[in-house]
Amino acid sequence: MTAAWWSAGTTVEAYTALGNPLEWQLAYPELFERLGFGNPSFEGPVLDYGCGPGKVAAHLAERYGYDVVGCDVSTEMIALAKRDNATPRTTFTSIAKPVLEDYPSEYFGAAICTFVLCVLGAPEQHVDLVREVRRLLRPGAPFGLIVPHPDSSGVQFSTCRSGDPDVTYHAGDPMTTRLTAGGTDLTIQDFFWPTEWYRSLLEDNGFSSVTAYAPLPKDPAEPDRAPFLIVAGRR
Repeated sequence: MTAAWWSAGTTVEAYTALGNPLEWQLAYPELFERLGFGNPSFEGPVLDYGCGPGKVAAHLAERYGYDVVGCDVSTEMIALAKRDNATPRTTFTSIAKPVLEDYPSEYFGAAICTFVLCVLGAPEQHVDLVREVRRLLRPGAPFGLIVPHPDSSGVQFSTCRSGDPDVTYHAGDPMTTRLTAGGTDLTIQDFFWPTEWYRSLLEDNGFSSVTAYAPLPKDPAEPDRAPFLIVAGRR
C-alpha cells in the first residue's frame, strides 16, 4: 500500500489490469469463508483496508450485498476504484495516514487487509495498521489478512513467485514478487515476514482466536505448496 511503485500511474494501471487469478481461486474464497461472509447472521459494513483498485470491495458488495468501505494511501488507486469498481454499496476513500478519521470506533462488522502488510517494511507500520483496524471493529467482529506465504518463498506458481529461489530471507528483508498473467509480467517490491510474525501481530494487539490457513492449489500442475497465507482473528 505504501510501496513506491504505487505512485507511478502506468504501473498502477498495469497492476489493476494484470490481477492474479490464483488469488481468486484460492486465497479470497478461503478468506471469505473463514470470516463468515454469506452467513445470514453476519452484519456489515465491511472495511477493506488497503483496497487498491477496489476489485475485492466491489466483489463483496455485489456477491454478498454488503456495504463496503475501501481505503488506501494511494490516490491513484482510489481514483481507479471509483472509476472502475464503484457500486451503490461501495465507498472509496483516500487516507494520508493509518487512521480512518471519517469513521468512529466500533463502526465495522468485519475487516480485510489483503496483500498490504507484505509491502510494508517497518514493524511499526504493521502495528499502527492493525491497531487502527481493531479500533474500527465492533467487539467480536472478524479480521482477516492475506499475504504471500513466507514458507513458499522462491517457489514458482503459475501466476506468481514471491522471493528468489535458493535465497534465505529474514524478517523485514526486501523480497521481490513477480506476477504473471495473460502474457504480462509485473515486479513488485515486497518484504519478508514469517508466519509467526503475522500471528503475533494480531494476538499482541488485541485480537483473539487467531488462526493461520494455507490453502493448497487444486490444479496438479501447480507446486504442492501454499502460495498464500491467511491469518484471521476476532476483535
